[in-house]
Amino acid sequence: MCQPPKLAHLYFIVHPIQDNMRQSLTFIQIVKLLLRHRKLADARSFGSIENKFARFMIYLSVGFVFIYLMGLSIPFAMIANESRSMTSAELLCQIFPLLLAADFGFRFIGQQTPSQVVRPYCLLPLPRYACIDTFIASSILTWGNVVWMAFILPYIIMSMVFSYGLLTSAIATISALLLIAANSQWYAIVRTLVNDNYIWWCLPVTVYTAMASPLFIGHDAGLENYMATYAYFGGLVDRHNPLAVLALLAVLAALVATNRKIQFIYVQRELTHTEKKEEVKVVNKYHFLDRYGEIGTLLQLEIKLLTRNKNPRKAFFAGIGTMLLISLIIIFSDIYDNVAMTNFWGLYNFVLLGATILVRIMGYEGNYIDSLLVRRENILTLLRAKYIFYSILLVLPFTLMLPVVISGKWSLFMLVSYMAYTMGAQYFMIFQMAVYNKQSIPLNEKITGKGGLDGNYTQMLVMAAIFIVPNALATILQTVLGDKAAYSTMLVIGLLFVLTNKLWLRNLYKRMMKRKYQNLEGFISTR
Repeated sequence: MCQPPKLAHLYFIVHPIQDNMRQSLTFIQIVKLLLRHRKLADARSFGSIENKFARFMIYLSVGFVFIYLMGLSIPFAMIANESRSMTSAELLCQIFPLLLAADFGFRFIGQQTPSQVVRPYCLLPLPRYACIDTFIASSILTWGNVVWMAFILPYIIMSMVFSYGLLTSAIATISALLLIAANSQWYAIVRTLVNDNYIWWCLPVTVYTAMASPLFIGHDAGLENYMATYAYFGGLVDRHNPLAVLALLAVLAALVATNRKIQFIYVQRELTHTEKKEEVKVVNKYHFLDRYGEIGTLLQLEIKLLTRNKNPRKAFFAGIGTMLLISLIIIFSDIYDNVAMTNFWGLYNFVLLGATILVRIMGYEGNYIDSLLVRRENILTLLRAKYIFYSILLVLPFTLMLPVVISGKWSLFMLVSYMAYTMGAQYFMIFQMAVYNKQSIPLNEKITGKGGLDGNYTQMLVMAAIFIVPNALATILQTVLGDKAAYSTMLVIGLLFVLTNKLWLRNLYKRMMKRKYQNLEGFISTR
């Protein structure tokens, strides 16, 4: 996430307010000032100034996504043009539930809730809803909301403009934009509630189940019923019925109002939160680790990081829950029985904890990095402790996936080789982030906290690499050499990195020390 506003940044808000003491700013002027300030903060953030090559790769990837979506629109446009049973607008409406569900899922990768950077502004003489409204407006007007137009606009041009006219095409385009904007608010609501309590996952599950209900509810349930249900909305577009746009405007307005209220409630709750004085409790000391000296002490620190702090603990248990869910799906269904999916989910389960927690390495420690730097090679010992700890944690996904082996779908040799590959090659890539991470990540604050993957394009590239490279390698090896030879190669590659972990960890430490003051400045600035 971006750096908090500094005094020089806040000048752009405070100075106009001071100059207008006798003539107060209007709400629109305040929103403009806040949007301008967020733009300046983004431009001056670590993620904008550094990682230029990584940002270029991200932009290049987005370009490929646009090209892919444009290419995907062609076969759908051809289907609409050749169909005699449905119009182009009806087909688009039938596609939209799937598109909105995919959009909701992808937003978890790169979009935060609008109120996560509110805290620095709360001391300014601003209306209490001004910051919330500004970030809601920015979440609606962001360029991210037009990504899906790379699919929708070519489809409309090829199948609607010449056949149904400009008015129908304009209504369909406006409706699509309103739906995506509403989806951004729906996402912000769900993410905020889920951050507070995982039981709120029942809300999106219920909504998307209701959206898919024509497939399995009613005496005529099925694909035809589903298509007929959503084709009705396409019919409104074909008839130029204003009800379609008005209904979407009402939905968007309702979601904005709901999101506005929820964001304000949760921000106020966190800002006014006070620690309750409780009776002194017995703290687990994990004395069995004392025999390992400094390594044992830092292992205790890793355990307490996951058990005593809200954000790492949530990420840890979410990872365990995801592993369990995937294992159950694989055992009781055949949807992932093909070779590509077997490789993907086998490797994914092992690297999941590393991808969610370890890729942020040193981010949590950034809150107290000063104390870790007081002793020579203390950071090197910490890196070794982390490597040992997360290598031991691989026993969890290994155990959770054993039933898949017992069911006969996977082989034990595959499981062992993928575990070794994760412990070696995968962790080697993830640990490289220790050199480049310099943003402190809140241990407990969530709504108004700073940090995470936002703006850190190197983390995004590493995340992409650890998911894409191993799967591509395993698939190629299986195609060329066969399963046993492929698993043996993956095992050997992993063991090479495991056996040489002291060498590459020391190399990491030396590179970190060269950037010590640069990284320290970043950690302190983003606390």
